[in-house]
Amino acid sequence: METRKIQQVGGGTYTVSIPVQWANDHDIEAGNTAYLYTHRDGSLVVRWNEKEHSELATTDIELDDTAPEVAERMLVAAYSAGFKKIQLRNSEGLSSAQRRAIDTCTRGLTGVEITEESTHHVTVQGLLDASDVSIRQSTIQLQYITLSMYQAALDFFAGESTESEHIITRDDEADRIFHLITRHFNRSLLDLAELDQLGITRPQLFEYYVTARQLERIADHAAKIARCVQRTEYTVSEELVTESRAIGENARQIVEDASGAVINAETTGMAHSALEDCEHVVQAARNLDRSLPDRPPEEAYVLTRVLDSIIRTAEYGGNIAEIALRISLRD
Repeated sequence: METRKIQQVGGGTYTVSIPVQWANDHDIEAGNTAYLYTHRDGSLVVRWNEKEHSELATTDIELDDTAPEVAERMLVAAYSAGFKKIQLRNSEGLSSAQRRAIDTCTRGLTGVEITEESTHHVTVQGLLDASDVSIRQSTIQLQYITLSMYQAALDFFAGESTESEHIITRDDEADRIFHLITRHFNRSLLDLAELDQLGITRPQLFEYYVTARQLERIADHAAKIARCVQRTEYTVSEELVTESRAIGENARQIVEDASGAVINAETTGMAHSALEDCEHVVQAARNLDRSLPDRPPEEAYVLTRVLDSIIRTAEYGGNIAEIALRISLRD
């Protein structure tokens, strides 16, 4: 790193020199145009040779001889990467299965729609400006969906609800919000104006993204619990259901407290409490799991899978608590 003195020219304009070697390496001469970007965090970015088109303007995806699920996977990847226009092509003509997969996937994503179609290609266009997106509000919404799914999964496991399909369906909703947050996080890495349009600092965006990543995984485990209980015909004893559900409820509280601490920038106390509770919950779940070999195999199978998801949930909550702790120290 080098330092430069700021000079004042003509009583109103401030100037700063740039290293000669750096200028020579980049073919910069007197009279060239510099592009200046000011940001909310107080930084000033200077660029030369501004590109006419963003690196995230357009991407072309070839789908020749690919299965419909591959088309869907590639579309989600391009959306999450942050591309504004996504063109999916098949030189021999898109199959009806590929076209259905693209259409269904597009309707499951936020802020994009199909704008062009032909026999050989489909164009998916991003229509949502970053200035219309609240990353914080999206994280709050994801937190609510995840905690609701997880609570519903515990209720279904305990036999207090029959809404397993609703839990599994909401997993798609959680994925949609996470993909939106991921999209803008990735765009911010290449587009210098993205952060200003989002109205957020780079550290905040990263912390929300990592928190959303943990919440999305917890939603997956809620759906996993629902599927596991849904597919089994075996009955778990009331005693074990009560004990494992109590552990699961404690895991849920960790996630709620930790994610709330990130969203609301709470003090270190809540983060420390969540981390300590995480250790207790994980240990309690593992102790219960170790007792299962003495139970009937069918009962042990269900409980082992449910307890694994509870442990994972508590650990993801602990990860979020670590983020909250870093935020509190920085503040």
